[in-house]
Amino acid sequence: MPKLQILSSVLAWCALALACPVLRAEDAGSPGAADGRAALRALIDAAKQNAPEVSLARASLVSSRAALENGRLAPFGNPYLEVTAERGSKNVTQDVALNGTLWLPVEVSGQRQSRGREAQDFVRLHAALVEQARARAAARLVRAYGSSLVATERAAVLSELLTSARAEAALIGERVKAGDAIEPDASLAAVEAARHEVMLAETRAQLLRARGELSEVLGRDAPETTSKVAPPSLSSGDFRAIKLDRTPQARALSAEAHFYSSAAERWRREGQSPLGLMLVAGRGDLGETRLGAGLAYALPAFRTNRPESARALAESTRAMTERRVQQSLAGKRLQLIALEQEQLSRAIATLTTSALPAAQQAVSAVQETYAAGKAELLAVLLSRRELSALSLRRLELLEQNWLLVSEYVEITGQLP
Repeated sequence: MPKLQILSSVLAWCALALACPVLRAEDAGSPGAADGRAALRALIDAAKQNAPEVSLARASLVSSRAALENGRLAPFGNPYLEVTAERGSKNVTQDVALNGTLWLPVEVSGQRQSRGREAQDFVRLHAALVEQARARAAARLVRAYGSSLVATERAAVLSELLTSARAEAALIGERVKAGDAIEPDASLAAVEAARHEVMLAETRAQLLRARGELSEVLGRDAPETTSKVAPPSLSSGDFRAIKLDRTPQARALSAEAHFYSSAAERWRREGQSPLGLMLVAGRGDLGETRLGAGLAYALPAFRTNRPESARALAESTRAMTERRVQQSLAGKRLQLIALEQEQLSRAIATLTTSALPAAQQAVSAVQETYAAGKAELLAVLLSRRELSALSLRRLELLEQNWLLVSEYVEITGQLP
């Protein structure tokens, strides 16, 4: 057997063995993984404070507090002053008669209290929306963080595979020159190297996108990520502790329903006209002083804010209905998330313990057969391609696992 052929086979197999990610994967229960989860929790805390959606929600909360001024209004309307002057004709009256009337509307049907409740519920609604925005920011960070971890490891694996493919392409090129291999083998090796180069470039683009989203949600440059952090496991205890009526989305919808209910009550109260206090002062045409007082009240016969109140009540009913639907969907989705992660974990375990070792043995066997001159290069490339596909498939399953964790975080607002 030519020495160059043996050297090519040994170098290619060593490089492929180094490229296998299973041997470098860190156990989820190791101290390093625990440190990684602690770092992830710190990043989530930062995202809950600095994410753009959280900043916008906090700004809305600050502006909503201006509505509290409605509850501080006195139960008095603006006073209304009316002055008239009269004089009779044909010398019937002696002088000009002056008459002044001061009107003061007074709310006596609880309008002030209803405005105060509506304003407070409006602020509570925006406070709940801030918590909902924080949950969504935390979920977005988990997605970007998981994508960044997986892309980092995928880039490392593909870099090593590319190095191996390029080295083997160069060696086969030398063998072709030495008459030890044929030109189609060199073409196949070159195609394999180009395929890994394309996949590596695509992975680096995905890594840039994930790190860009990390920077956006953190409000600062994204930290360096390690590829040795496993996704958090969703245990049954995590789901038993969840109160579906206390999730961020349920609380936001409940606050919205209370706000519209308060708005309907305010519209109903304001449909009752305020009581008008009247003071009258004037001078008659004989120069005498005239004083008086009275009351005025507009009967709520035709305009009582019924359309506005009905609309607010309908919105309140809609929010409560949406809350019940979302609670039901959240409960079912959480159950499915647990089942999906269980199946993904099983698939990853099968890949790690069975599929990848078997693929490695197949590559080793084909490699030895090729080194002995009893197989073609295409068989070697196909076996290696299958091994690299399984290795990359494992990373895809890990990324799906991270997506499930991000769904859990978006529903519950916290990391398991």
